[in-house]
Amino acid sequence: MAAIFNMFRVKMGVVIARICLLLMLAVYSSYGGGCNFPEGWTGGWFQSGIPGLIYINSTTMQGKGDCAETDSNDKFLVYDRNEDCYRCLVIHEKHKYVLQYKETYCRERDSLSTMCESITGDAALYSMFRKEPRPIPEPCPFHPAPFTFTYSRGSGDCANPPSRAESCTDDSRLLLRYMACPDVPGTESNVEELICLATWKEGSTRYLVGLISQVQRRNSISTDEDMYRCFVYKGQHADKTVTYTIAQSGDATCNGLTSSVDGSRTMKLTNIDDEHNRCHFPSWVVEHHKWFSLDHTHQYHFTTKNATLKIMNEDGSFEEKRLVCHSILEQKDKQFVKLVAHLTRGCESGHVCVSVWRRGGGVLELQLGAALHDAPHHACSTGHSAPHVTLLSTSLYPMRCPMLGRYTVVDSLADRRRRRQQLTIDEATGEEVAEKPVECVMGHYDSASVGCGAAQDTIVFQSACTSAVYTCYGSWREGNLGLVVAGAARPSSRPHALCFLYTNYIANDSSGTAVQYLSLSGVSRSCDRAVLPGLAGDKAYNLTLNGTCEQSSKYNSVAVRLYPALVVLLIPLAILAR
Repeated sequence: MAAIFNMFRVKMGVVIARICLLLMLAVYSSYGGGCNFPEGWTGGWFQSGIPGLIYINSTTMQGKGDCAETDSNDKFLVYDRNEDCYRCLVIHEKHKYVLQYKETYCRERDSLSTMCESITGDAALYSMFRKEPRPIPEPCPFHPAPFTFTYSRGSGDCANPPSRAESCTDDSRLLLRYMACPDVPGTESNVEELICLATWKEGSTRYLVGLISQVQRRNSISTDEDMYRCFVYKGQHADKTVTYTIAQSGDATCNGLTSSVDGSRTMKLTNIDDEHNRCHFPSWVVEHHKWFSLDHTHQYHFTTKNATLKIMNEDGSFEEKRLVCHSILEQKDKQFVKLVAHLTRGCESGHVCVSVWRRGGGVLELQLGAALHDAPHHACSTGHSAPHVTLLSTSLYPMRCPMLGRYTVVDSLADRRRRRQQLTIDEATGEEVAEKPVECVMGHYDSASVGCGAAQDTIVFQSACTSAVYTCYGSWREGNLGLVVAGAARPSSRPHALCFLYTNYIANDSSGTAVQYLSLSGVSRSCDRAVLPGLAGDKAYNLTLNGTCEQSSKYNSVAVRLYPALVVLLIPLAILAR
């Protein structure tokens, strides 16, 4: 009997527990937790007039309440625990970064439809802009920049002098240069930067939400209330002219914006024809759309229309430089071009002088002016003393090397450094004593040959334990200075090479015999004319010419006494293959 009673008591306990659980779930459902907000809304949002951010998770909107019921569309019934009441929120996602909503007063619960029907058409509309996670800007809808524009704050159009809108390297930014008009009150010179965050369309009306920052007052403290602005815009295209009318909100909301000609501030942008459509980089320059600097710090990319060059860091991030061909001044036999380009660096822009040389198969040299000029005709009017940048394509074509011949290495910078490192101080005498030399040293070679293969396109250095092979990809002379670009025999998707600079001269050796010398330096960053051949570098070799590639070493040992010797100082500064 006791066993039966205990079994009955256990079953009753289970039933009571289930009833309690159902009651708890019913209560929980009635006070929130009965629905979820869309997953894409999770994060922190800014709303004008609300201190701090409004955080939304799957079930709760901070400051509004817990999601209790939804029609799976845009209507949400939320329960406010603090006030113990319900309100209807009608929320529209205009963009993944923009939410707009209307709401009812908080009161006793009624059906979702009944409560939401009480929202009138003229009820206050609130806008929320995503702050966390940090939004990624999107390209501004106003193109092609630059533009001139007029603007008004309600006291008349400021048209003379015209203001100017310029693009930045990042397409999501636009620089607005406002001019002051003496005859229009309330106008002033100012520079603002617009970062475009979100665009959407409602019927025929187009909206933009962006951040406005003061360029000339970078150190001033700007709040979200100061920076967030809403815009309504409309574009008109006619022949080569593009015009945009834009209305801007006066605060960090989209309230009151209904057309592109009615706002706290209105603007009319008209594009400037800078003749870019009539200027293109020559075909031999854009033969390869992607180029790498010799030191591999930058990547140069020509667009498919051959009018724009973008310069990026090697890791893919923008270095804030973009060049658009403006006008070609000079061309020579598909080997040289001099032109004026419009350069954008960050949000700065102006005209610069550009010179490009073709140095070989897949090798270019670029000289880019540093100063920005407002007028195109001023860009190349002064001396062009900018440094040369050596560019390599991923398709390098071997070429015949200069300085053909076979050489014997008689001395090297590596040897001298090794000897200095091997000197020790004798503790007894205090004098330097040389240690036993190392038999094989990396970078130390016994012989070299230049252009001695069938194609005459390789430079080979050899010793008993190691060798190095370079392929010549381009060579040229500038007066007494010779230059050679040589690199790995099999270039990778990121080619590596050195630039060798050399000069010839005649001097007397220790016996008074006139000897012809060839001084050569190799640099890894570019063909830097400031490098004096033979006087700088990490590695250097003195080589004596044994004769032509066809002559044997044995024969050349005699020929050296009959013909002037060539001593070559070689300084490569980079590891060519990685």
